[in-house]
Amino acid sequence: MIYLITALDAEAKPLWDHYRLKRDSSLPYTLYRNDEMTLLVGGIGKANTMMALSALLGWRIPETGDILINIGICGAPSEYTIGEALLIHQIFEGERRYYPDILYPHTLRESSLVCINSPQSIVRDYPVDMESSALFQAASRFFKLHQMAFIKIVSDHFTPESVTKEGAMDLVRSHVKTLDELIRNLQSVQVDSLLFTSEERQKIDALKGHFTKSQGDALEDALNYFRLKNPEQSLKIDHDIPHSKRERSQLLETLIIALTA
Repeated sequence: MIYLITALDAEAKPLWDHYRLKRDSSLPYTLYRNDEMTLLVGGIGKANTMMALSALLGWRIPETGDILINIGICGAPSEYTIGEALLIHQIFEGERRYYPDILYPHTLRESSLVCINSPQSIVRDYPVDMESSALFQAASRFFKLHQMAFIKIVSDHFTPESVTKEGAMDLVRSHVKTLDELIRNLQSVQVDSLLFTSEERQKIDALKGHFTKSQGDALEDALNYFRLKNPEQSLKIDHDIPHSKRERSQLLETLIIALTA
């Protein structure tokens, strides 16, 4: 199943037209579906997004191989071109950071994104939206990091009053082929135990046993990234495990940096 998530009806309309989706009233949210795709309009803001997506994924629990894509408009600094589609590799929310894994080939400009609480007219250093951090938090309970993608289309240079419903529809409509390609590339990345030999898998599972579940998941994602990027290179994960929690966290950070370099 492909899950598409937007904040606005105007962002969703070109998608349900393009993919010929039908309205589904199973949930108290705007939902469109067919046999292969589900499109959710989550509403504006973090709280609306969190509630809507949690309801959807609790109702229809994702399976292995499913993917989730958030697509919508964003404000951005003037060095970003209006109408440009960005693939987000880092989401800021205050001091927090969220990192979708980009393991697949693409031709989009990668960018960081700041998630804010209200429409932004103050110039910032990065593009901004109002939903991405909440969406990441809700989705990451059901999806691995490499199963999620965030596409933002630049709608304005921090002049939210200039954005119209028709303009938002036109921007998304202009990138449906971009979305088609991203879906194909995401689906082509099959990450499973076949990436590793049985001996490597034993070492990986033993190493993960020294960390918390969330830390182990982060390590697994980094290992998958390494193997997909370096299919012929052997893993070097034989390490003495520190006794202290702080030192284990430092070791994990060092491992992830080395694996994703």
